[in-house]
Parts: sequence; C-alpha cells; structure tokens
Amino acid sequence: MQISKEIIHAMQDMGWDTPTPVQVEAIPVGLKGGDMYAQAQTGTGKTGAYGSIILESIKPRMPTPSSLILVPTRELANQVAEEMTKLSKYTGHDCLPIYGGVGIEPQISKLKRGIDIVIATPGRAKDLINRNALDLSHVSVVVLDEADRMLDMGFIRDINFILAKVPKKRQALLFSATMSSEIREMAMRQMVNPREVLVSKDEPVLDLTKQYYIVVDKDDKRDALYTILDMYEPKAIVFCHTKHKADQVAKKLQRHNYLAGAIHGDVAQNKREKVLKSFKDGSLRILVATDVAARGLDIDSVDYVINFDAPSDPDTYVHRIGRTGRAGKEGAAISFFLPEERRDVRGLERRTGKMIEQLDIDIVHKDEPEVKKLDEVRIAIQASADQPYTAKRTRSHGNVASIEINLGAADKIGKGEIVRLVKNDTGLAARDIGKITMGDRYSYVEVFKKDAEKVIMSLCNQYYGDKAVKARMV
Repeated sequence: MQISKEIIHAMQDMGWDTPTPVQVEAIPVGLKGGDMYAQAQTGTGKTGAYGSIILESIKPRMPTPSSLILVPTRELANQVAEEMTKLSKYTGHDCLPIYGGVGIEPQISKLKRGIDIVIATPGRAKDLINRNALDLSHVSVVVLDEADRMLDMGFIRDINFILAKVPKKRQALLFSATMSSEIREMAMRQMVNPREVLVSKDEPVLDLTKQYYIVVDKDDKRDALYTILDMYEPKAIVFCHTKHKADQVAKKLQRHNYLAGAIHGDVAQNKREKVLKSFKDGSLRILVATDVAARGLDIDSVDYVINFDAPSDPDTYVHRIGRTGRAGKEGAAISFFLPEERRDVRGLERRTGKMIEQLDIDIVHKDEPEVKKLDEVRIAIQASADQPYTAKRTRSHGNVASIEINLGAADKIGKGEIVRLVKNDTGLAARDIGKITMGDRYSYVEVFKKDAEKVIMSLCNQYYGDKAVKARMV
C-alpha cells in the first residue's frame, strides 16, 4: 500500500495488523495526489485512511499548517487529533484540534508555535481566520470528514469561506457516511476530477449489528428501557430527539442507580469531555445523547444502541446504529416505535437491506423511589419552611434533612469540595449548610428540609472527577 515504515510502526503500536476496506481502497488512490470522495461509516477506519495520506504527503515541522481536517463536532475533533497524534508518533508531525466552547487564546498560542495538521470545526476555524491567527495559505491537503453531517448542521457557508482561503492547487479528500446529491455537488464544486470510492454503498450496516424493534406506548418507554438494561446489562448509547428528553431520561436512570450521563449541545464542553471519558473507561455504562452530540463519536465496545425515540429518517438510523458492531465485536440495535410509528420499520429495512426483528419482552414496571422521597420532602417543607436557622442543628431537629452522598475519603474529597458541590446551581450559601460527616465511601450533609429537594436533584446531575454523584435522603 506504499505506506512508510514510520507509519506502519505507529500502526503496529496502535494494535492494527490488517487494513480495513476503506483503507485498502482509499490510501492508494489518495497517495497518487488526486482529489477523492469516499463513502464510509464511522468506525470503519477512515481516519487511518486519510491520516496515512496526509502524513505521506506533507513535511513535518513547517511554520504554518500544511493540512486542514474539517469535522462537524468538538468530540470528533478531539478523537481525530488523538488518532493523528498516534499515527504521527515516528514522523515528527504536530497536530492540533481547534473548536468552540473553550478559550481561543491557548489555541492561538499553539498555532503561533507551528502546527502541521489542524483538525477544526468550521465555526472556530472561521473565527481564527478572521483574527488572522489561522494561516491556510500553505495547506496542500484538505479533508472534509463527516461531510453529510456538516451539511445537516448548516456549515456549508463556513466551509466555502474556509476553503476559499486554501490554495486552489491542493488535494481534497471528502468522507461521508451517505452519498447524497448534495454531497456529490459539494465534491464537484471543491474538487478537480475526483475519484469516487464507495466502500459501503451496498452494505451500510455492519453484519455484526443485530437489529430489533419494540412497539411500545409512550408511557411505557421508560420501563421498557429499564427492562432491557436489567436483562442484558449492556454498555449502551440511548438516543433521544431533544436535549430536554436526553436530560430527562438520564436523570430518571440516575435515580434508579444506573450509571448514566447525558451529552447534547447545551452541556458545557468540560462536562461533555468528562462524561465521554467516563463512558469510554466504563465508569459510566449508559450514554444518553442527541443525534448532533453523538455524531462522530469513536467509542469501542458499545454493546447496544437503543433508539428511545425512533429515528426521524433512515440515514439517521444508519448513523445511530453504526456506533455498535464495530472492531470485530457483535452489537445490537433496539428501536422503540409507538404504535402509529410502526409502519416506519419497513423503510429502515429497505435502507439497510436487512430484516429488523420484532422483540417481545415482558416490560417490568418500576416504582420511582426518589420521587416518593422527594414528595416526603415537599410535605416537610410546608411544616418547616419558616423555622429559624441554627448553626448547632442536628439530624434530630425537625427542620433539618440529612443527605447521603456517594463520595468519601476514598475519593480524595474534602469538606470544602462537598460544600462546593452542594452550593452548585442551588443558590445556597455556606451558612445554609450544616454538619458534614465524612466516611470512607459516603458522606452525610445536613441542610434545611426546604432545600433538600433541589440539593438532591442538583447533586445527581454532577460529577466529581469522573464519578457520577449520587445523593439521597436518609
């Protein structure tokens, strides 16, 4: 495949021994220097394909970037940068991810020191160009990764603006999970006589992914989800249509002691990264996500994809279930359909070319234990809201509630950090927090009963390091 020994050595360090189909097809074409567009699903090795082409085509340690990779999301920017850094271990190339939601000055400083390969989201790339901080005048290889999603997210104007700053004489590589007329139009507008590589045209869903669907009433969806999670205990990604629904589902899972977290466009970048890191290392088992937030996620060993909300179209379905059945491991996709949505299953089967089997399960209905406890708190509020504060209060006083938190000395947390967690998003001051008793694995905090509900709900939506915080009344 004409790959240098330095890159092969790096691939061996990464545990790669056999090239994937997209690498076999795309690398020889790309190394000839011409433009190319390729259809390939997430998780099929496309980063390794265009990464090898880039590293073989540009010199390291140049004063301005020689290659630009445009991606739709912050998560994908980080993942591509991580893989490119591993691939370039022995070539001497420097890589930098740039994206919004974090400070721009550190990114500018790194660009000034010299970067060979920039991996960027369109919005932040445009911002840096306008600040004269990103010089694309010496770029010789441009990659558009997840091009279909960048179009879906409305980045076409930004992309056109950015590519106008790149020399006309450059190599352009476009990768997309779907190959619509809009994608082909973009390829023809930005490329010269491009070669087409359709690795997955006739096989959009990997054979290792088993597909199922369940017809379920709206009110039974949550219990159906609990039942599946209890039956199979999978590492799972759960897809919801909206940010609000993702938050709602994640909080319900947390109340039932599932190790769950949510990511969507409104989640702060530092928290998104913590949630993803926890999901990758297994300390979180369930990731609840919206389509945009999960786009481009490169996470191995996802056992199940669960479509809590049925996908809006067949392409979205393909993107979602492509998160499982990867790297030679079997996976499963289970989709919930309301009775009136059941007819949509046939369209998904036509798109994937595979049968989607109906799954019959006995749904186990769970109580909402935390809700019951919070109802008790609400009753107590009425009787004790006006009682005065006393610094010497104890758990026996009627106006005080004791909250158990799943953090203790073993988590290397101090009382000051516990106070900070309790104060987050609750409006409480330090004087509103009473006695704190530290244990090895658990701590106990006293607050006014009138504040207990919001403290519990706030704590259950936080992380300490990579650990999801759990809290309950005792």
